Amino acid sequence: MNNTNDLNFWGKEGNTPSTSLRNYAMRYFKSWPLLAFSLILCVTIAWFYVRYIAIPEYHVKAKLLIEDNNTSSNGGGAELSMDLGSLLGTKNSVDNEVEVLKTKFLMESLVQDLKLNVTWFKQGSVKDVEIFNPPFSFEIVESVKNPTKTTLEFSITTDNKARLEFMSERSKEVKTLVVEIGRIFNVDGVGACIIKRESSKDVGPSDTYTVVITDVDNRAAELLGSLTANLTSKLTTIIDLQLDYSDREKGEYILSNFIKEYTRQNMQDKSRIADSTIAFIDKRILLVNSELELIEQNIQDFMQGKGLANISAQSQLLLENNSTYIRELTDIEARMEVLDAVDELIKDEKKKSLISGSILGGQMDQAFNSLISSYNNQILERERLLLSFTPDNPFVVNADQRIASVKSNIAAYIRNTRESLNTSKKELEKRTASLQVGIKDVPAQERAFLDLSRQQQLKQELYLFLLQKREETAVANTSNIAGIRVIDPPKADRTPFSPKKSMIWMAALFIALLIPAGRIYAQDLLNDKVTGRKDVELRTKIPVLGELGHAIENVDLIEFKSSRSALAEQFRALRTNLQFMFKSKQDKVILVTSGMPGEGKSFTSLNLANVYAVSGKKVLLLEFDLRKPKLSKTYKSKTGVGISNFIVDENMSLDAFITEVAENLMFGPCGPMPPNPAELILNPRVKEMLDLAKERFDYVIVDAPPIGAVTDAQLLSDHCDVTLYVVRANHTPQDLLGLPEDMRREGKMKNMGIILNDVSENNGGYYGYNYGYYHTEEKKKTFFQNLFNKR
Repeated sequence: MNNTNDLNFWGKEGNTPSTSLRNYAMRYFKSWPLLAFSLILCVTIAWFYVRYIAIPEYHVKAKLLIEDNNTSSNGGGAELSMDLGSLLGTKNSVDNEVEVLKTKFLMESLVQDLKLNVTWFKQGSVKDVEIFNPPFSFEIVESVKNPTKTTLEFSITTDNKARLEFMSERSKEVKTLVVEIGRIFNVDGVGACIIKRESSKDVGPSDTYTVVITDVDNRAAELLGSLTANLTSKLTTIIDLQLDYSDREKGEYILSNFIKEYTRQNMQDKSRIADSTIAFIDKRILLVNSELELIEQNIQDFMQGKGLANISAQSQLLLENNSTYIRELTDIEARMEVLDAVDELIKDEKKKSLISGSILGGQMDQAFNSLISSYNNQILERERLLLSFTPDNPFVVNADQRIASVKSNIAAYIRNTRESLNTSKKELEKRTASLQVGIKDVPAQERAFLDLSRQQQLKQELYLFLLQKREETAVANTSNIAGIRVIDPPKADRTPFSPKKSMIWMAALFIALLIPAGRIYAQDLLNDKVTGRKDVELRTKIPVLGELGHAIENVDLIEFKSSRSALAEQFRALRTNLQFMFKSKQDKVILVTSGMPGEGKSFTSLNLANVYAVSGKKVLLLEFDLRKPKLSKTYKSKTGVGISNFIVDENMSLDAFITEVAENLMFGPCGPMPPNPAELILNPRVKEMLDLAKERFDYVIVDAPPIGAVTDAQLLSDHCDVTLYVVRANHTPQDLLGLPEDMRREGKMKNMGIILNDVSENNGGYYGYNYGYYHTEEKKKTFFQNLFNKR
């Protein structure tokens, strides 16, 4: 015999990651029925979802070109374009236009115009499908104050009336209405409605539709959430629009009209600036025209009153010399009059009108136009903010502050310009006065005529200037249509982006593969029982001497002489492994115990004794479980005496209670169950019994009680050479493995080895799985037993 007791001999290499992965893979592939069932189930669910539940969504895309007003041709055209752009204040910022496209006000206008808050669905056997051009239209004539989302089931009766079923918001009950096509009726939570026929398509009573009515705000928010607007790049003024919708044709229709609505509102904003400027100029034209008519009338009265037909040539020279001063004074007074008009307009705090700085010509037009353009932009920005916010909102207040700041700058500019003009005017008047001294001899009539002519020329030039600016403003207003251009009209993709069928199939396959893995993981997570060899090796350093499979035949004793089953071969392997546990030839006593009842220690003792006896060794099997004996059920004693009688009767011999039960196998029953088994085992007669047995037999098998319940096995271990601790798979708690480990570490039981009993093939192991494969036929499992790995 080999006396080594090196634990490494038993192949205890630890639970390496590769071993754990291999064991897990083996358990996974042995669950192939569950895997097949999961694949069929998940693929069926995925197909049903894609076919009947998922609603396809399409990308509807378009491109807009926002033309930059600063871009123009060279020469006079460029100057005119810049002048008109300054006049209208419409230098677009593309980033601002992107934000405008995302405003809720714009989408609400579209929903109201196209009645997009009413959606029609054609009812199907599994799901309802939205339709673009329904045979009927559902219009809300007068909505209630706070409308609620309402779903109507619509069908046509035999007398060509509409039958509506819906949930009443008041009574919370299903309500049915039968209404006439083309007549107004009331729906709770919606208001006054009317149904009109839109097509000649025949609709029978079997055709059922679903009409979903939502609030305009909610519908606008829903569509706005599916709309994206982004710049193609920072170097271009092209905006990419994308709308996600379930119906390709309707999505193109919605996005196309959305662009039209955006263009209309953009044109409307630009036209308001021009209209305000034209109104301002028209008002000034009327005033200047009345003044000019008054001056002309004065000239006519003066000429008629003095009987003059022509002015004397003597004043010709003075007029030529004075003409330069008159023109300069005329220009100064015209500018001052316009400045006064603008100053009067911006001083009105309650009135925030759009004005144009280009009505003032001269050298200071460029700076003044810049201020007026900034003022118009701030006015437009404030009006846009008022579409979404109240006047006391911080954004609106901030806009008011910016408008006030620009007004202050304009007033300062007017004040400084007026002072400059007054200085120039005084200088010209001084020069004119000195010139008047030189013509003191000119008749008073001619001087009076000269005065009236100067006034006439002043008003006439101002009148012509205003007419010119009005025409320029009108021409600029007609050029606003070139600001936005659709370079790629709305077009839906041919294939939907959702649902992504490939992802769904992959998810179904992944879930199907995950179900068996999840089942194994759940078993490992929830199971606190020992399932295989790896559980034992993780919790104790005691070597595993053998693994015993599940006994298919419901018998306790295996017929080793003729049996070639896997279990028989496993006991033979255990017999071989035990030879390495004996340190000398005098070691013959094997103690068999466990941690708790039901782990198969008596079954192991019985068959271990028989496998030794079959090999020709003389074996004595002692039933030392004096509390709950089980071996006596297999080998019934005729005399009724046993171990307890031998211990208490000093005169009894070993042969008095042992009997031969098989060839080379003797059995010693427990005898009468004593009231104090532990004290009885402490009796010296126990050692005497085992010493006698060692002299007569090759091996002595001691079937002891579980050590987790009583101390009998610990007391007996002092007289035994090898201790076999039986652990039963799927029965022994994992925490109970700490008990034999404590015994080993503290030296309470010596030379211990573990027998792993009732191991299933699914849990894996090292010994005996395929012994007898060609010699026995195991009972075939049904499909559901394979599915759930039932024995």
